[in-house]
Amino acid sequence: MASRKGSNVAAAAAAIGMAAGLCGLGALSLIYQDYALQWEPVPASWPQHAALGALSGVILLGGGVMMAMVRTQALGAGVAAAFIGLWVLGLHLPKAIASPSDLTEWLALAECSAMALGGFLLRREALSGPGRLSDIEVRLFGLCCLVFGLSHFAYAKFTAAMVPAWLPARLDLAYLTGAIHALVGLALLAGFQRRWAATVEALMMTSFVALVHLPRVAAHRGDRTELTLLFVAVILSASAWIVATSRTAARR
Repeated sequence: MASRKGSNVAAAAAAIGMAAGLCGLGALSLIYQDYALQWEPVPASWPQHAALGALSGVILLGGGVMMAMVRTQALGAGVAAAFIGLWVLGLHLPKAIASPSDLTEWLALAECSAMALGGFLLRREALSGPGRLSDIEVRLFGLCCLVFGLSHFAYAKFTAAMVPAWLPARLDLAYLTGAIHALVGLALLAGFQRRWAATVEALMMTSFVALVHLPRVAAHRGDRTELTLLFVAVILSASAWIVATSRTAARR
């Protein structure tokens, strides 16, 4: 009983976290009348670039606000998931297919896919009850985690530079977190100890928010890039918690 209650609290907190992250991204797009940087790489040649960038902000902000309220949570999650899903299919997937050896393209695809999955999973839970996720959705999230891990190894020095200076062995930590990402991905794909694996991923992503992104935002106040990184990290953490608290993840 206590375990289920704790799981429900974590799931509710994840929904609020995802809503907050979406509202943050939407507010930035409205303020700057632009898209969500490399996560929404709309070509500058598009007509009405600024106006459409602001519209993107309205959609994200609206989805986040609706997601924060129980009565409209499913609708908000669906709007956000479908919109970010358009980034996946229309902006990132073609680039990744065109440059299959470029890990940066696959990383962008995986991050946006994980965010879209978080929205779709939350919508399904809001409509069908706690933990009603499909096996394929959990496996898709596992693929995203696997790409996260590979990127930590491929760009270890860049990852280490993001680690707070007060932590020792920053390069080793970059490799360690990469290994955890990859092992979690493999566990979710294989159906092995999924709840434990997803919980580890969620805890690690949450630690990135607390130890990496919040201090960087505090040190670079008003910096759009740092704020965007923070909001994306919050959404990814929330997505991981939604998977971790699902009944599907508890199955072998």
